[in-house]
Amino acid sequence: MTSELNNFSDEDLACRALAGSAACYEVLVRRYQVPLMRFLQKRFPSRRDGEDILQETFLRAWQSLHRYDRAYAFRTWLYTIAFRLAVSRGRKQQPDDQPLLTHDLRSQEPPAAARLESKEEKENLWARAREVLSEEQFMALWLHYVDDVPAGDIAKILDRSWVSVKTLMHRARKKLMPYVGEATMAVHDKETVLGGSEVSG
Repeated sequence: MTSELNNFSDEDLACRALAGSAACYEVLVRRYQVPLMRFLQKRFPSRRDGEDILQETFLRAWQSLHRYDRAYAFRTWLYTIAFRLAVSRGRKQQPDDQPLLTHDLRSQEPPAAARLESKEEKENLWARAREVLSEEQFMALWLHYVDDVPAGDIAKILDRSWVSVKTLMHRARKKLMPYVGEATMAVHDKETVLGGSEVSG
C-alpha cells in the first residue's frame, strides 16, 4: 500500500491525510524530511535545533491541514511553516557560528562549467553567501537553486510580492559577484535571475 501511495502527488496525499489517512501523511513526512532538514540547517548550526523545528513543522502542518488550499503547492505551504518557525526561533537565539554550506549556487550552469568547480570553491561560495547576504536573500537563493522552488512560491514562503522577491534575488546575486569568477558569472547571468528568465514562476 505504501509503495502505491508513493505515486500520488503531494496535493493528493495532503487531501487524503485530511480525510484521516495517517499513512498518506507519513509518506509526505518521508518525502520532505531530508530537504526540509537541509533547509533548516542553513539557518541553525545546531542539528538539535533543526530537528526540533522539523518535528514542529510536521506537527503544525498535520494540525493545520484543514487550512491547506490545494490551489497552492503543498511543498510551498510546508516550507512556509518551516520558515516562519525558524524565524521565530532565530529571534530568541543567535547562533554561535555558521553551518557549513555545501551546495552549489551555480548548480544550474552547463555541466562542463560545473565540473570545473572544485568542492572547496562551492563550499566557499555558499559560506560567503551566508556572511554577506541577509537571511531572506540567502534563503531565497537557497530555495531557488538548491530546492528548485519557483520565485512565485518563494514569494509565498517569505511573505513577499513576486516583484519583491525578484529584486531580492537580483541584489543578492549582485552582492556575490565579487566572489564568483567573471567568466562564470557571465555564463550564469544569461540563464538565471539577473536575466529574469528563471524567476518568472
